[in-house]
Amino acid sequence: MKSQRERRAQLSGRAGDVVAIVSDIPPIATPVNRVPSWKARICAMEREWDEIAARRTRTLLAEWRAAMTEMRGRHDRLVSDGLWLTGPSDFLKIVGLARHENTHSRMLEWLLNPMGRHGLGCEFVERLVEHCTRKPVSAPLAVRKVKFSVWRNDREADLVVWGRNFTLVIENKVDASEQPSQCDDLYENFKNEKAPLFVFLTPSGRKPHTATTRCSQRAFNTLSWPEVRAMLEEALNKSQPAAEVAGATDVVNNYLRTLEEQFG
Repeated sequence: MKSQRERRAQLSGRAGDVVAIVSDIPPIATPVNRVPSWKARICAMEREWDEIAARRTRTLLAEWRAAMTEMRGRHDRLVSDGLWLTGPSDFLKIVGLARHENTHSRMLEWLLNPMGRHGLGCEFVERLVEHCTRKPVSAPLAVRKVKFSVWRNDREADLVVWGRNFTLVIENKVDASEQPSQCDDLYENFKNEKAPLFVFLTPSGRKPHTATTRCSQRAFNTLSWPEVRAMLEEALNKSQPAAEVAGATDVVNNYLRTLEEQFG
C-alpha cells in the first residue's frame, strides 16, 4: 500500500498537470473585449470617407469656378459685340409711351396725312374708308385735312379726316374708359358733315358702351388695333417704292413693331 506521503505527491502532480493544461488554453474573447476594436475601425473609415468627400468637393468647386469664369468671359464678349440683347426694340416702349393714347393718335394723324414723309399716300386712309363702307374705293381719295383733337360742344374727337367727299371721325381708346355719352355726343357733333364715317378704335375691337341711340349705334364702326396693324402693313407693302424714297420706312416698321408687341 502507498503511504500517505506518496498519495499526497500523486495528487499534487495531477493538480499541477491540470493547471498546466488550463494555462495553455487561450482566453475566450468576450463581446466586451471586441467593442473598442470595431468602434475604432468605424471611426477610421469615417475619417477616410470624410477626406475623400472633402477632396471631391474641392475638385468640384474648382471646376465650377473655372466654368463660371469662362461663362462670364463669354457673356462679356457677347455683350461687347452687341450680340446679347434685351429690353424693348421699339421707340415708343423705350420712351415709355407704348400705351399712351394721345401718342398713338398723333401717330395715326401722321400716317393718315397723304403728304406725310411716310410715303403711304392715301393707302392707309383708303383701307379705313373701305372698312367703314364695306366696299372698295372706286376712285382715288382726296384728303383735304387731318387733325388731331377737334373740339365741338365741349366734346373732343381724337382724329378727324376731311376728304373731298367724306369725313372720317376716329375715337381712339387704348386703356382709358369712355366718358359719359361720349359716342352719342360725337355722332351729334359730326353727323351733318359730308358723308360722315365714325370709327371706334380699341385694342379688342369692342362696341362702344356710350353709343346708346339707334343712330349712333348704326353709325359707329368698330376697329381693333391688330386690324390697324394689318391695314398699315398692307398699305406699306403696296406703296413700298414711294415709302423707301420718302426715307421713313424704318419709322413705320418700328411703329408696326410697337403695335404687334402691345396689341398683337
